[in-house]
Amino acid sequence: MHILIAHGLTPEADLALQRAAQLARQLEGRLTLLHVQERETDAQPLRERLQALGLPGAELRIAKGQPSATIASQADGVGADLLVLGAHHKSSPELFAGTTLERLARSSRIPLLLAINRDVSPYQRALVALDFSQCACAALHQAHRLLPSEAELYALNVFEVAPSKAAEQQEDLDLQCSLFSRLVADEQARLAPPGRVLEYGVRSGERGACLAAAIAERRPQLLALGKHTRSLMGDALLGGMAQDLLRQPPCDILISRG
Repeated sequence: MHILIAHGLTPEADLALQRAAQLARQLEGRLTLLHVQERETDAQPLRERLQALGLPGAELRIAKGQPSATIASQADGVGADLLVLGAHHKSSPELFAGTTLERLARSSRIPLLLAINRDVSPYQRALVALDFSQCACAALHQAHRLLPSEAELYALNVFEVAPSKAAEQQEDLDLQCSLFSRLVADEQARLAPPGRVLEYGVRSGERGACLAAAIAERRPQLLALGKHTRSLMGDALLGGMAQDLLRQPPCDILISRG
């Protein structure tokens, strides 16, 4: 795996760099550190950070241009498999729209990992919001790839229904549970490397509330989401739930498109 970490000379980017390095070691992958200059800056501190990691073959790249477009271009150019970013300014979540993170979350062609956890030891608990879409299944497989073999991966499906109508739709919920069970079995058979037993569950209710409850109960260190790209509008907008989670992330977040 080739991991590209985009570093903006912030403490949040330093934390993301530590996660990128941990994953590179775990996966025996290659690490490239990218810094996009909007004006001339001293690159020596980045060279020192990279050398301190002690990763064979790690590379520093300096580029100039508009950050999100340049990062996307560099990711394509180096053949990266995963893009890692640090948080935007968490003290101002209302300023999330238009940030480099927001732009890349809706446009990146490769999986994007927002790394915010201060504990950068290997992930032990991950949760994926799994529906029947290609992008959600892709998110499941990408999350599996980032986990050590002993880690727990939980797949959550939400059957969206108003609480007042839950009793009326029990038959539909039972069908949803049956279909989701088959989906999980099919996807588990496709996991590479094989061997992980997927835990899973179906919740009925409003999607955001169900996901928030699952996060509170299971306390994942990694949350994986699929990004739908069925139309040009899909590239222009980031889904409300994904945007809210990236604005105020409860843990590291992996965004994968189908």
